[in-house]
Amino acid sequence: MARLKVAPAALAAGITWGIGVLLLGWVSGGGWGARLVDVLSSVYIGYASTFVGGLIGGAWAFVDGFVAGLVLAFFYNAFAGPPAESVSILKHTEQPAH
Repeated sequence: MARLKVAPAALAAGITWGIGVLLLGWVSGGGWGARLVDVLSSVYIGYASTFVGGLIGGAWAFVDGFVAGLVLAFFYNAFAGPPAESVSILKHTEQPAH
């Protein structure tokens, strides 16, 4: 079974969650998702339905998502078993005798 590279998985999770929270903070100024921003602001200090509040929440969410991605990838690899043997797509050619 394939294994995850822990750092890239953590970075992808952090970026994804960070951008989502950032955009939510910005669009909630128009009324969409304002309740969710209120809930998340109890966890992410400084998060609000403003431009700067969205940036602050996005930064907190990036860190939160990064740590969650790190833990998820670590446990996935722990339960996935040993790494599979690598398969080369190049044909092996015999070396000429010396």
